[in-house]
Amino acid sequence: MFDILRAHPRHTAGILVFITFIGAIYLSVILSMTLDQNDGNLGALLDDTWIHVRFADSISQGEGLSYNEGTVTTGATSPLWVLLLAGVYSITNPDVYQQVDIAIAMSAIGYFLAAWSIAGLGWWATRNMWVGLGAGVITVLTGRFLWMGLAGMEITTFTTLTILTLWSHAYDVRERLPLGWRTGILAALATLARPEAYLLMLLIVLDSFIVQTWRDFDDRAARKKHILNGWRGCAAYIILAGSYPLTSLLISGHPLPNTFRVKSALGREFPDLPHAYLWAPNNEHGPILIALAAVGLIYLLWQSRQHQSPHLLWASWATLYVLGVLMLGSQRFVVNNSRYVAPSIPFHALLAMSGIWVIYELLKTHLSIKWLKYIPHLAGAALVIVVFLGGYDNASGVPNNVKQLRQMHVGVAEWIIHNTSEDATIALNDVGAIVHISDRRVLDLEGLVSEEVIEATEGTDAYTCEHDLQLARLMLKQKPAIVAVFPWFYPCLTGWEGALQAEAVYSITGGTVIAGGEMIVYTPQWQHWPVLDSVDEDAVRVDAHYQNGITLAAYETEHVDNGLLVTLWWEVEQDISENYHVFVHLYDANGEFIDQHDSRPQNNQFETWWWRSGDIVRDSHLIDLDDMSLLQQAGLELRVGLYRFDDLTRLLRTDRDAELPDMVQLPVLDE
Repeated sequence: MFDILRAHPRHTAGILVFITFIGAIYLSVILSMTLDQNDGNLGALLDDTWIHVRFADSISQGEGLSYNEGTVTTGATSPLWVLLLAGVYSITNPDVYQQVDIAIAMSAIGYFLAAWSIAGLGWWATRNMWVGLGAGVITVLTGRFLWMGLAGMEITTFTTLTILTLWSHAYDVRERLPLGWRTGILAALATLARPEAYLLMLLIVLDSFIVQTWRDFDDRAARKKHILNGWRGCAAYIILAGSYPLTSLLISGHPLPNTFRVKSALGREFPDLPHAYLWAPNNEHGPILIALAAVGLIYLLWQSRQHQSPHLLWASWATLYVLGVLMLGSQRFVVNNSRYVAPSIPFHALLAMSGIWVIYELLKTHLSIKWLKYIPHLAGAALVIVVFLGGYDNASGVPNNVKQLRQMHVGVAEWIIHNTSEDATIALNDVGAIVHISDRRVLDLEGLVSEEVIEATEGTDAYTCEHDLQLARLMLKQKPAIVAVFPWFYPCLTGWEGALQAEAVYSITGGTVIAGGEMIVYTPQWQHWPVLDSVDEDAVRVDAHYQNGITLAAYETEHVDNGLLVTLWWEVEQDISENYHVFVHLYDANGEFIDQHDSRPQNNQFETWWWRSGDIVRDSHLIDLDDMSLLQQAGLELRVGLYRFDDLTRLLRTDRDAELPDMVQLPVLDE
């Protein structure tokens, strides 16, 4: 597949050196800015970088695929990247910050490898050296792609592997070969780098066994032989790529890693695909590149059909890949400088350069102008400049992204080191830097490395009280020492009065790739938690049983400045499917009504249809009184029960007597 490169070694070396020189200058400028603005420090752009680093560190230390010590989990979406990092760590034994620097260096290497690969593919596929060179230069000068090269993530490695896989497949197609072991191995490595490559292998199989078979072979015997001979590539892919799903299945009972299960929105979202797809290159390339890429794509697909050239799959891959990623959730398009669709960047660059050459060939056919031969070179140079200028803001944002992560996540990690014990459990929704630096056991509220969170929150929507309550129940069992989150991620959990006490606030300003501008470190106040693990030992037992498995277990009363505060403890024996109001009525010794407080539990914050079997719910009701002297009467009593708000029908007591069928009568306790 490298035939044309081997045939022209000097030109090949020149292309690689030129691309490397241009990319190295750009990379050096951004690195210099980063060091200047961060006191001589590099650092991760994304918290996810630290997640890979922690998994890699655990493997290098002989602890296997674990995040919390002693607990194996399939939270790594890119096992190949983790293993590559682990190999380097086992040799160099770096500290936690050096581990991130190594990840950045390795992703920067992938940045160059991807540019070299797309240049080689472009030259080989179009037989035009300048097309390949232009594609490589555009790739290294695309601001978003340079950003990915400094992210310490698997993105550039995955991009390189997809280019090489498609190049290998295109070679097989050109030579009329079946799906071979080389293509299978490369596709498997790409899949182990990112699970989106399952789509890549599916398309290769369809192209090899259906499109190529029926297009290139006329008789039935030849077609059958071609299909059967593809077993080598399929076997190589299944053995390699199937290793991680099998591992995941053995560990968690699911073939996909936790991260993919949590983040994928397949079937729940259908984004505006045309608009989203066009936005991808438009982000920095502009409409000119979009138009040129469209011209190149149409021509190459037409050429594939007319001349049986190997352009079909690699030429359409950028489009198919972006659409496939967007189907997993439209938010993947914009998050973190579009990192999920960034692997399409080199392919867009190659299509645009192909478009320039197609237009030139058409003009040459119809026009005879001396300087016409300079048009493709001038147009390519202009496109390179447009791309560089359009993407510079993304690249120049690297120093600030590093600074923000250090200010927030590293800052929180250092707070935890100084304010918690080494054996403490912490609950987080960004588990990378904070966990690895502090080295504390974590309950991951997003479920990426804590599978129990996935199970607990299944069937609930994020950013809802029902979702937060499931997390609250889980935290009640594990009792984390601190909870550090972006408040808007958990509006009910952070909004329940008294449940969390803020200890430290870490804020960042300006544009950011971090999921929130403010992270707050809280200490849980378990006595004010929305669900409890026990009834207050000082409360007075009642044990009044109502329908649907609801028991009023205990209560307390307290005279406060503006009335009588009544605190109830409900015990729940089965999941509740209806929403009830609680009534708390105050009567005097003669049975005369004084005042009341009716509301859904916890001052309308805790719907009863969120109650689950095993819950103990603390529920306070304030009976507001204008005349506090009323509370000095002897013989005051409360009548407490539940009812349906729509029709005012009350729940009956299952242990009721004839006089109190739908309520319990309780004395107001002495102060």
